[in-house]
Amino acid sequence: MKPILEIRELKKTFPITSGVFRKSAGVVTAVDGVDLDIRPNETLGLVGESGCGKTTLSKMILALEEPDSGSIRFEEVDVVRAWRSSLSQVRRGIQVVFQDPFGSLNPRRKIGSIIEEPMIIHHEGSRAQRAKRVRELLEMVGLHEDILPRYPHEFSGGQRQRICIARALAVNPRLLICDEPVSALDVSIQAQVINLLVDLQKELKLSYLFISHNLSVVGYISHRVAVMYKGRIVELADASALFENPLHPYTGCLMDAVPEARPKKGLNLRSPRRGSCEQDSPEFSSAGCAYRAWCPKAGGICATEPPVLEEKGKDHFVACHLASSQS
Repeated sequence: MKPILEIRELKKTFPITSGVFRKSAGVVTAVDGVDLDIRPNETLGLVGESGCGKTTLSKMILALEEPDSGSIRFEEVDVVRAWRSSLSQVRRGIQVVFQDPFGSLNPRRKIGSIIEEPMIIHHEGSRAQRAKRVRELLEMVGLHEDILPRYPHEFSGGQRQRICIARALAVNPRLLICDEPVSALDVSIQAQVINLLVDLQKELKLSYLFISHNLSVVGYISHRVAVMYKGRIVELADASALFENPLHPYTGCLMDAVPEARPKKGLNLRSPRRGSCEQDSPEFSSAGCAYRAWCPKAGGICATEPPVLEEKGKDHFVACHLASSQS
């Protein structure tokens, strides 16, 4: 099936400046040669530590950041080089649900106005048609139309996130970017919002890019999972295959770092079984594998040649020189 979104060799750096005159002191590589596809009706989970480039990648997909190089194609439209009319089409087709539901809602506007705004921007329907659509969206996300004249501060976090989802669906997108959409919510509310997203995907035939630190949530909602480290995709596989048999040492480290609900007696959660997750190495060279300083299997080749994403099993891709192939 042809992907709805295709990303090829995407790179993005940010300058480092110092001193009164803001002289250049180097660059930070936020995204480093990322290749990804998102298929129709699929949820692609994207996981990795803070600062690995997940949000920068999503901003480039939304055309909020311009990449240094590479390409992004959404339904055959080149997002990077799109003209204004084409970019409007892209932004109608790709919507976003943010991490903080309160911070992403205008506190001075009523709920009805907030949900209607995307339809006004994209010139959809008459006032009566938009009002009807707003009521339909509220029902779709499990809220009553009585809330239309109220303001965001009058709602709980879970209700605000439902409002954000309704707003994102207002212009009938095909792809939703969900950037940590449940991390600010209580655990019980997280489950409700995740189940809502699953139901909406089935009903509306949506695709999701689901960004999260919570491996349990990612494993539940995702069809495939991509693991990101220092701007690179280091492992990509079906969710079940990745969680059952992670092939990259960093993926195993992430899984070992998750505290168990009922840990075994004597288990030290600060000492992962597959290697150290500590990121305080005093020296780092861009040559070779970025994870080699903390990898228990690192060899000579890891210091000289950067690994590329290769298929080590059926639809299981790993960027590691020492990962063994799986039958």
